[in-house]
Amino acid sequence: MHRRVFNVLALCATCLWLAGCAAAANVTSTASAPRTPKTLVWQRMSHDQAQTLALRYMAGMSLDHKIGQMIMEQFLSATYDASARQIMHEIQPGALVLYRYQMTSLPAAQAMIAGAQHDSPIPMLVSADNEGGFIDNLSLMFPPRPSASEIGYRNDPAFAYAQGKQYAHDMLLVGINTDLAPDVDVQTVDGPDQSTRTFGSTPQQVIRLAGAELKGFQQNGVIGTLKHFPGLGAAHTDAHLSLPIITETRDQIENIDLAPYRALINSDDPPGMIMTTDLLMPAIDDYWPAELSPAIITGLLRNELHYDGVVLTDALYMKGLTERTGNFPGVDQFTAGVLAIKAGCDMLLDGYDIYSSRAMVQAIENAVRNGTLTLDRINQSVRRILTLKFERGLLPFAPPSVPNAPQPQLASLISLPLDAPKGVVA
Repeated sequence: MHRRVFNVLALCATCLWLAGCAAAANVTSTASAPRTPKTLVWQRMSHDQAQTLALRYMAGMSLDHKIGQMIMEQFLSATYDASARQIMHEIQPGALVLYRYQMTSLPAAQAMIAGAQHDSPIPMLVSADNEGGFIDNLSLMFPPRPSASEIGYRNDPAFAYAQGKQYAHDMLLVGINTDLAPDVDVQTVDGPDQSTRTFGSTPQQVIRLAGAELKGFQQNGVIGTLKHFPGLGAAHTDAHLSLPIITETRDQIENIDLAPYRALINSDDPPGMIMTTDLLMPAIDDYWPAELSPAIITGLLRNELHYDGVVLTDALYMKGLTERTGNFPGVDQFTAGVLAIKAGCDMLLDGYDIYSSRAMVQAIENAVRNGTLTLDRINQSVRRILTLKFERGLLPFAPPSVPNAPQPQLASLISLPLDAPKGVVA
């Protein structure tokens, strides 16, 4: 059976089963949210309820559909054109990232996102880098917002919260539900990629202000993303151009770089996602860059800090990964994708056209077939991604009231919709 048809049938069967055994969801859309397909803000669920539904949802998903959920796509175009539509129909990505060149007009940006969401069997995480200052992909549509350093200079958590709330309002109006912010790097050197992007030079100030901004996002309908794990605050080089080597001791890493993550992971509203990046920390792993390092992603983030949310890579084509540095030989972006999943990452920021996206999906499928990756490892990531979508309100199903309700017969499924320049990640 054609992959698209099979996936739609399997997914619809699972959706009808869930809907049949669930009470009606309570819609709580905000007045500012665009009335476009699959972008309404639904009532949030508890983590346990969301995870139960995620596991049931996964029962109807094929391997390639699961892999699609693990891809954060880019479109080269500024409209929902044929190339973007091909990506959506063939890859069925779990997330989308947008850049400034794609958001020059509010109606056009809304139309592009609505078109992509309409063609997505599972609502996507739609994201952008909106930190304020010069890292502001909404700046052509809305007034400029203060940078993290400006917020740090004010040193007022109420002001930081207000900025997060304002950003959430703006993003929901466009159709964006995820911000790749706040940046919680604790700046201890004058690095080239940190200018105006950090809230301060002490963990306490970063925790206080980034935490307030994170609440501003997440209490107003937008998922927040802490970055750049485990910390770029002591980097002397730009990871877009080469691999930064962080020479801090393990105690310095624990007491400075990891402090914001430890505090905010354990807060009353922990981050929906954490983004890792290209950096080498020899005190923890002297070979693998952070996003490819089992010691950093699984050992440090999962086992030590007990984070079970979604971990997103930085762009896998950046030179910090593709070029040789020290003992690390450099790898192509598709090998990097497999290694990142093996290390414990859940979502790959990679695709920017149908060819690179196909190659990434094929690399992951091959890794599952040859035993480099296990199906259990894939399922861990998909479970986290779907749990986040349920928990944060992107999938509108209420907790099931009849746990063992039978699945509907496929014969009952009617009117199936069978045809439904690289960005620079900051």
